[in-house]
Amino acid sequence: MHRIFTAILFTFLLAFPAQAEQTVVGVNDPGQDVANVQAAVAAGGTVILRGEFNFGHDGRVKITNSVRIKGEVDSVGEPTTKISGGYWTFYAPLPVKGAPPKGRGPVIAVHSINFEGAKGTPLHFPHVSGLDIRGCTISDVAPQTIGTEWEEGDTLAFQAGVVVGNKLDSPKKRVKNAVIGAISIVDNRFYMETPKPTQTVGYGVMVDWTKGADITIKDNVIQRASRNGIEVLDNMLDSQGGGSITIANNRITTPDEGIAYPHKYGPNGIVAGWYFDTSGGANFGVNNRISLTRNRIEARGEASTGMLLYSNDIVATCNDIIMGGGTEARGIVQTGSRGFFANNRIRGESRYAIYCHRFEALKAETNTFAWTDLNDFTGIKGQAFVAGNVNVFIGSVPSLTDKGKGNRVVDGTPCALPEVDPEGESWEPVDEE
Repeated sequence: MHRIFTAILFTFLLAFPAQAEQTVVGVNDPGQDVANVQAAVAAGGTVILRGEFNFGHDGRVKITNSVRIKGEVDSVGEPTTKISGGYWTFYAPLPVKGAPPKGRGPVIAVHSINFEGAKGTPLHFPHVSGLDIRGCTISDVAPQTIGTEWEEGDTLAFQAGVVVGNKLDSPKKRVKNAVIGAISIVDNRFYMETPKPTQTVGYGVMVDWTKGADITIKDNVIQRASRNGIEVLDNMLDSQGGGSITIANNRITTPDEGIAYPHKYGPNGIVAGWYFDTSGGANFGVNNRISLTRNRIEARGEASTGMLLYSNDIVATCNDIIMGGGTEARGIVQTGSRGFFANNRIRGESRYAIYCHRFEALKAETNTFAWTDLNDFTGIKGQAFVAGNVNVFIGSVPSLTDKGKGNRVVDGTPCALPEVDPEGESWEPVDEE
């Protein structure tokens, strides 16, 4: 973790050499505010935004140069700078839409701004080589229509707090090397309520299709995203094996209902791994390693999942998941192999607390589930279900449905070893000849 934050700091120090600081004061007029902010951002360096800005229905600032955009805060650290409206309000586009960029993207920081009423998402970054979103509040995001049909026959509506990668901008294919570097989304609040949650694909944080990125999503509050609170999918290592994903200390609450797209399981807390091409999650040389720790998730939907995971080699520790009683809901779903899950707590009621089952290229084998706290959990079908092979459950699992081979439960509690005292009475001296 220390290495990642050091890398982020170093990246941003290099990206922002000493330049004149600009201050832009909002006048609450789309005709002036968008142009004023665009001119300041185009010059790069540090831009201070003060007051209230109105971007109208479709105002947009395109970011092509490295820039640090900062709002102002009050005495308790709440942002006082406000931007209303906009359509992809801050947007870092690819030089040529859908084509791999020839050079590195800008390094961008956005700090301490209250975004209210944007369309689609206020923060959209298909092309960056470093990103730091920190201390922002996002609310009242208006869904946009995207050209994806689903089983209901209509095109989907989409909303998100922040989108990193080109999944929204170029949804049919990954654009190579479009998003690289250190990606940090820390200490933000995403209020994602929508009047039509069963018809809207809603996300708090969406980070898909990066390469070699060190991704940190930490200390955020995410409420009522109609699909996934945090989605981090199909993010690959670079050719030198660089890249990491840390998702920690987030507080996520799902709505009671959400959209059944791309499948019926949702709305979900955290979805991570490889879904669009599951072979990447089983490929050690491609799969970006994921750790999830100390997240608190309330999964309230009939078919919600606390953590829905599509990857080998995941580490998940000390997460607290509260299930709201859905008959199709599940606490932790692991489809990959060699995962390590320890000291997680699952409370409430759902179909299962732990569900370990293969999915496409992912085999759900040789995972370790250690000391899961199920004392306050009621399983509608049972506490745990496993259909993969050679998985180990350490600790008490009174109700395990085993449909695989070689799975076992080791009934043991965490222990502390006595101190080793080489000078004590038990030490046997060795005679010297």
